[in-house]
Amino acid sequence: MTTTAASAQLRQLEHPQLQEHQVWYNDRQHLLIVDSVVIDCTPSEYDVLLLLLRAAGEPVPFARLAYRDAHRTLALGPRHRLSQRVSRLRARLWPLGLDILCLTGFGYMLLTRSSEQAEGA
Repeated sequence: MTTTAASAQLRQLEHPQLQEHQVWYNDRQHLLIVDSVVIDCTPSEYDVLLLLLRAAGEPVPFARLAYRDAHRTLALGPRHRLSQRVSRLRARLWPLGLDILCLTGFGYMLLTRSSEQAEGA
C-alpha cells in the first residue's frame, strides 16, 4: 500500500480536550496515531482507546467500554480484562502527555497532562 493510500484512510479525531495533540485513526486497520507516534494496540484495546479519546475529559462507564452499552452490568471477569487493557494503554499514552484515570465504581476518563506535569514525570 502506498503512503498516499494509507493517508487517505486515516481520519483525524478532533476534540477540544485534545487541542495540544494530533490524533489520527483508521477503524479498518485498528490504527491510532497520536502526535506522529503509532499506538500499538490490539483490536479490543483500539476500541477502548477510541471511545476514551472521543470522550476526552468526560467519564465513560465500564460497561460502555467493555460492551458499548452503558446500561449492561459488567461482571468481574470482563472488568478485569478491561482493567488490563487500560493499564497497557496508559503506559503507551503517558509519554505523550495523556493519562487514563480510573473513576472507582464507575469507569475511566482520558485527560491530557499539562506540559509541566509531563516534564516532571
